[in-house]
Amino acid sequence: NGEIDPMLFVEYSGSYDQFVRRVDSEYDVKFTEKEEKIIEFVSNIIMNGKRIHELLMLQMLLNEGAFTSNEMREALNKLGETYKEKDYESSCRVLTKEFLNSASDKSKYGEVELVEEIANADGVMKRASSFVDKLHNINFEKELQTLIEYGICRYKDMYDDHDENNLVLYQKYSRKDACRLLNWEKDNSAVIFGYSFSAGTCPIFVTYKKSDDIAKTIKFEDEFELVSVEQEIRSSKVFSWWTTSNRRIDSPDAQRIIHAKETGLKILLFIKKSDGEGSDFYYMGEVEPISWQEKTIENENGDKLPIVNFKLSLRNEARKDIFDYFTA
Repeated sequence: NGEIDPMLFVEYSGSYDQFVRRVDSEYDVKFTEKEEKIIEFVSNIIMNGKRIHELLMLQMLLNEGAFTSNEMREALNKLGETYKEKDYESSCRVLTKEFLNSASDKSKYGEVELVEEIANADGVMKRASSFVDKLHNINFEKELQTLIEYGICRYKDMYDDHDENNLVLYQKYSRKDACRLLNWEKDNSAVIFGYSFSAGTCPIFVTYKKSDDIAKTIKFEDEFELVSVEQEIRSSKVFSWWTTSNRRIDSPDAQRIIHAKETGLKILLFIKKSDGEGSDFYYMGEVEPISWQEKTIENENGDKLPIVNFKLSLRNEARKDIFDYFTA
């Protein structure tokens, strides 16, 4: 009824089923350990509705037993979505778990098997035999159908108005979400220290108000550009951003950002107010470098290290409430 976001149950207990099991002593639905791992995988990786593809694929696996790229194209067209090969391939990597990259995810979901590819010209993806066996448990299939139904509703409510990057302005995303939605081959969220490059994209993650106890080499002021020092007026169109330390103008990553427009590199800005907000960042849209300057920053020993300061122009001027929230 809109009173609470069901994803909070997932974040708290791993899945809604696990939450109910903890708080309701009369809940007597039984799942095997492997069935619970599948429910947890779907709940944590797919159910948030931030992309529709995996949900549709899983729905077809349950209802028809298989899917092809052409069937996905038709399903997307019915929803007014455009089929893209890269999105399709990325979603398949999620279901086959090729996308998973962290040791914890590989350990947690190691025995989860949902899909296997049939080697033929049609590229059929069918249910894994071990998954078929589990679907004989009516309660298990019903639980999965419920998760899929909720995920699709959440997508329609919150994420169907996405841009060409599969992202919605001012919605919140984790680093893992960005890796998945930007069609990276692997979840490299654990090694994204501020920004990273893959699949023709460069997401930049900024904590606007940094903690007092962080290292000096990362404690620089990423902020909306100050256009009037006396009146403390800031631009909602230009963002002042710093690379990591030990970067010069001629450093490879600085050069990639400088020449982004020529190479087609997409630079995307994500901001959260402080670490107290958790792991999710507001998506601010694509940005373009308009100026850059090499400067220095001191480390803990007082040594000066090179660093590059970029002025980034936002394609979409920051919405007033979001802008005020960050800058107030």
